[in-house]
Order: sequence, then structure tokens, then C-alpha cells
Amino acid sequence: MPKSKQTHKPKLDVVANPRTEKQITPKQEEFCRIYCSEDITQTEAAVRAGYSPASAHAIASQLLNGRNFPHVVVRVREIKSELARKYEVTFENHVQKLAQLRDTAIENNNYSAAVSAEKYRGQAAGLYIDRKEILHGKIDQMSRDEVLREIKRLQEEFPGLAAVGAGNVIDAEVADVVD
Repeated sequence: MPKSKQTHKPKLDVVANPRTEKQITPKQEEFCRIYCSEDITQTEAAVRAGYSPASAHAIASQLLNGRNFPHVVVRVREIKSELARKYEVTFENHVQKLAQLRDTAIENNNYSAAVSAEKYRGQAAGLYIDRKEILHGKIDQMSRDEVLREIKRLQEEFPGLAAVGAGNVIDAEVADVVD
């Protein structure tokens, strides 16, 4: 299955001297960065970081083992949390991004996309309510007597319906059919 096109590359804070700042080697820092920011296996990350392909699987496994290389595991957690904060979806940034998309669409005279973005902003803000009814069975396949019996059953099951329908012509007809 082909990967979807990546519209932006994750950018991470660069550590100037990982050996002193994070107590890991530059190659280990590169492994952490690749492992966290790209959708590849730990072995592929190790190879791309510069480790030997013959031993990359074992090295990657050791690097991610907290007992052997605790500083590498800590760095992986730091990078992952940094990425989570950077790409976190919040109401504010979601609505702001939709507004940017709307404005860009208007600038490009793409009014249908602008309307769509504005509609989704409204949905996110709770201005629109999407209601759907799923009906089972077909009333047109029921006889008149069956329909009236079903109305009576619903009124008994939901007394609020009976109160709303009090005095309707149907009430008298339903009573005659059911009795």
C-alpha cells in the first residue's frame, strides 16, 4: 500500500551538541530523530542513522532498551512529546486553520471550497446539528388498522405522545380499532 503524500516535514529542535547536552552520540541523536519523525521501523532508522545494515536490527533494539541506553530512550520520549505538542489538534488551531483555508480559497476564487471550510468551522463551533433518522420497516406495507394499532402502542409506551395527541381524531379511531 503506497504511503500518502506528506504535506509537511516534521521539524524538531536541533540539539547543537548531543554528546554534552543529552549524553548521547550524534549518531544516536540522528537515530532518535529519524525513528520518531518518520514512519519506518527501528531497523530502518538505525541504517539511515549510519549504523551497519548487518547489525542494525540488534543495535536498534539495544538503543531502545532502557537498561542499555537510558539516555536514548529519554531522548526518544522528548522528541515524541515535542511532536505531539507541535501537531496537537485543539479547537482553536483547528478553527484557525479552517479560516486560513477559507481565506486562501476566496483569494483563489474557489468559492465552493471557501463555503465548505466555513461550514466545517461552524460545525466545529457547534452552530450546526447533523440529524439523521434511520427507519426500519415500511409504513406503506402496513394496513390502516396496523398503523393505528402501532400509533396506540407508541402512545402507551410513550405517555408524552398520548398527551400531545389528546383530542385528535386518530385517538377515537385507534380506540375503535384496538378494542
